This record gives sequence, C-alpha cells and structure tokens, in this order.
Amino acid sequence: MASPLLMPVSTEFEGSVLVLRMVGTYSPADLRAALGAALAAPDRPHLTGLIADLRFSESVASRTLGDSTAIIGFLAYHASSLGNRVALVAPAFGGDTLVNMASVDLRTGGVDAVTFADMEEARRWIRR
Repeated sequence: MASPLLMPVSTEFEGSVLVLRMVGTYSPADLRAALGAALAAPDRPHLTGLIADLRFSESVASRTLGDSTAIIGFLAYHASSLGNRVALVAPAFGGDTLVNMASVDLRTGGVDAVTFADMEEARRWIRR
C-alpha cells in the first residue's frame, strides 16, 4: 500500500479536526473517495472541523466550474459531519480566486468557511 504522503489526496485526524491534503494532480473522485473513507472510518472522532490543505495542489487552478461546484456541493452535503466548519488553506496562486469563491459558496450554504494562506492560522481558527 502506498504511503498516504505519496497519495494525491490523503486524510489525517488531528484530534477532532480532519485534515484533507491535496498534492499534485488528482480528480474530484479522488477527493470524494478520501473524504468519504475518513468520514466512514469506524474509529473516527466526533469532528469539529475540516482543514482542506491545498498548498501543494496543482489541480485547483485547472478545475472546471462544474468540478468546483460538485466538490463544494459534496463538502456542503457532509458539513454537519464536519462540525459545519471548513478552513481552506491555499497560498496566493492561480487558483486562489477559486478557493475564495469556494469559501463564499460554502458560507452561503450555512458552513462557517474561511480561506487562509498559512496552515497554523487555519489550525488556530478551526480549534477556537
């Protein structure tokens, strides 16, 4: 089995926070599968938030509007299982506008969502 760090989409529980890491290129199906598996894990804690780490994603900037909408919809659908809080971590790059739009769309759907450029800032916010 490949190391989670070598997979394009991986998850890790940090206490009651689920960290979803996206690295390189990956499909929306990869993202849904990883998140779905983490939410279905029999030993998962009661979650109070999700940190979506997009710092090393190469796919965000090239997503179609349809893909972005589907991913946001998937996150919104599972928001109650994620404590209705999502921190999106993405440095300023070609896709940062898309990430900011995603946080607005999530907030419109009732999810407390904020975009950060720094992982530690996101951790502090999600745990408050």
